[in-house]
Amino acid sequence: MKKFLIFAFAALCLASCSYDVVTVQESNRKVLDFQINQNEWKYSDQANNNFFMATFNMPEMTPDIYDNGTILVYRELDWGTSNAVQQILPYSRHHEYQVGASTWAFFTETVDFEYGVGFMNIVYTASDFDYELNNTFVPETMHFRVVITW
Repeated sequence: MKKFLIFAFAALCLASCSYDVVTVQESNRKVLDFQINQNEWKYSDQANNNFFMATFNMPEMTPDIYDNGTILVYRELDWGTSNAVQQILPYSRHHEYQVGASTWAFFTETVDFEYGVGFMNIVYTASDFDYELNNTFVPETMHFRVVITW
């Protein structure tokens, strides 16, 4: 009797471990590379909400992509070198830069994106808003990769 119960239990467990095979339809994908030069960043100059932004016209952002697609954006660091790496947005990094002969500023940068039909914005924010104080800081030239799937 004990052997029968073990056999019945094993059969029940094996029978309940089935799964359905789902066929995934081949998706469409488009990869776009672009660069924001240092002089292309526009400063918001809004009190208590300061950031830099660059806007791109992107006809690839159709209403169908907006409603049904998936958009991933990567910043490519050390672009064009053998040390190049991609970092998905949004991301934050800690930095320092020299503001005087022996004075350094420390901040955390955040790079993010937003998009709508026909356009994409890349948004750059520094945590201490130091550029508001000295008006000399501008984000560096950055290279990005946009991956659109639908």
